[in-house]
Amino acid sequence: MLASWRLTIASGTQDTHDKCIWKPHFCENPGFPVFSPTMIQGQYRSTVLQVPSNVTSLKFRGYLRQEIEAVQATAQNAEDIFIVHLFVLEKVLFGLGAKKVDSILQSILEKCPNIQRIELEALIRPLTQDEMQEAADEAQAMLQKLSERVMASGGKLGPHTIEK
Repeated sequence: MLASWRLTIASGTQDTHDKCIWKPHFCENPGFPVFSPTMIQGQYRSTVLQVPSNVTSLKFRGYLRQEIEAVQATAQNAEDIFIVHLFVLEKVLFGLGAKKVDSILQSILEKCPNIQRIELEALIRPLTQDEMQEAADEAQAMLQKLSERVMASGGKLGPHTIEK
């Protein structure tokens, strides 16, 4: 998977960072169920995770697996859908390399059937609490737009479909 990821610079602005072509922006679950139009039965959730600065490249896989499995454990039924927004320090990603990061994300997605996608964003520095809240607000806005698209296309949302 060749793509570029967004890079949050210390000033808080976002820029596309293309100097290394191997950086994945997101990783989708290829085994995720049906692409045909159906009613969304379960919860559609967005989760924002920031890998702490004390997690090194060596500890990344274990930490991420634990956090993603905790997200998966909150699924109330097989129809729940999760999108995970993952913020990781650039030094951790560079320490692992593109193939290893992609391998880690794919192996986690294979074990978590409710997680549709993991969106990866590299950081130069950890996000502040305000920046984390802004990321959560963006995720909620994305979910709202999704529900509007579903409704505009004639689809139906079950009760309590969108949850932050």
